[in-house]
Amino acid sequence: MKESNSLKLFNQNISEKMSNTGLQHVMLKNTQNYTKKFSEGIAQFDDLVGCKERISFLKTKAINNLDKYLLEFESKFIRNGGSVYWADTADDVIRILFELLPIDKSLIVKSKSMATEEVDFNQNFQDRGDEIIETELGEFIVQQMGQKSSHITAPVIHLSREQIAEFLSNRFGIDNKSTVEEITSFVRKLLRTKFFTASVGVTGANFLIADTGSIAITENEGNASLVTAWPKKHVVIAGMEKVIPSIKDLYLMWPMLSTYATGQKLSVYNHIISGPARSAELDGPQEMYVILVNNNRHTLLDDIELRQSLNCIRCGACATVCPVFRRITGHSYHSVYSGPIGAIINPHIANNESLFHLSYASTLCGKCTKQCPVNIPIHELLLRNRSIAVEQKEIPAKEARLMKMLLKRLRSRKNMDFWGPKVKNIAFRIVMRKSWLRHRTALNFASQSFNKEMTAKPEK
Repeated sequence: MKESNSLKLFNQNISEKMSNTGLQHVMLKNTQNYTKKFSEGIAQFDDLVGCKERISFLKTKAINNLDKYLLEFESKFIRNGGSVYWADTADDVIRILFELLPIDKSLIVKSKSMATEEVDFNQNFQDRGDEIIETELGEFIVQQMGQKSSHITAPVIHLSREQIAEFLSNRFGIDNKSTVEEITSFVRKLLRTKFFTASVGVTGANFLIADTGSIAITENEGNASLVTAWPKKHVVIAGMEKVIPSIKDLYLMWPMLSTYATGQKLSVYNHIISGPARSAELDGPQEMYVILVNNNRHTLLDDIELRQSLNCIRCGACATVCPVFRRITGHSYHSVYSGPIGAIINPHIANNESLFHLSYASTLCGKCTKQCPVNIPIHELLLRNRSIAVEQKEIPAKEARLMKMLLKRLRSRKNMDFWGPKVKNIAFRIVMRKSWLRHRTALNFASQSFNKEMTAKPEK
């Protein structure tokens, strides 16, 4: 197998990010701020281990009975006055949207949604001539900068306040010394008229509630409130794994999500929306649609180990604590979902390119697993992906031949003890200088074999 374009781009991005000292400083500062807030936020849980076990149980229950809960959600949501569409692929989502959205060019406002990124919503409808406005502050900034989100819940984690203020100064003429509050106030005023004149509001869903046929959205800025209240049409695009059994489960889902995402005890705004506006209601959409997205999630569901990745509640905590992500940022992954959980999911939902190399972008230190609020064994699933990559020959042919040769040699004690450690170290550095040593530190062979250490007579 030849080195794929995505792998070449990934290696190039790593070199660029690692050599950018300004970026490294910003990432260190922002991730340290998260660590501080998180340690304060988890203090609200008397039994954090029990809470993680409980939320893991609830999500596993939902995933293992996905057909039951999705059908229950559909029937209840339709009874509430909405419509449900099932999309097997990203192309199906776009086809459905072309049927639902106005024929004429429209103004579409969006709240933060990774599912819309997954189906490339913005590009598809900008190409059609629609005006797409991201309303979440971080997403609005990266959209105006022509970038993608760098983190599942913190799109501008790679930027400092000074960089954002400087950009908005050049783009909109605000003071380049603006504080966070002043930047937020400016963007809020800028977006206000967009909410009132938009014909369509598009959101994702943090959770799909089966027993009430509702969607749950949690946020901090109030933009989702306006996206779902003012436009005449509200379209929800959500992965099928977002379903949960009962509205009662939110008592734990919401605080765990907010704490692990940002360190808050609870997000500022939490919405439960059960369909379009009733006749007596003064606000809300006249039409509401939910598109349930598969997009190869069934491949994760079919694998008994990888199925656990569908328990993810998209808090992004695994990325924030990951030593690799902290250095290379989400943009290096060249995929919708970044960080450790993204490295598990992306190779299976990407349709046009191989992304199994992302599973190797990990130290396997286990920080991601320890941090996960749903107890997903992330580092073990990264190893599962690596195993699949080998089985499907998704690794470079040179590397496969090399490992095969090494394994053959390592099975022979005679071969292992043939050279001394100094010769082995020198040979390794020469042979591996253009492959292994390009991205990893050199191995250091022990001065004597394990066998000799164990059989050596103890000194008196």
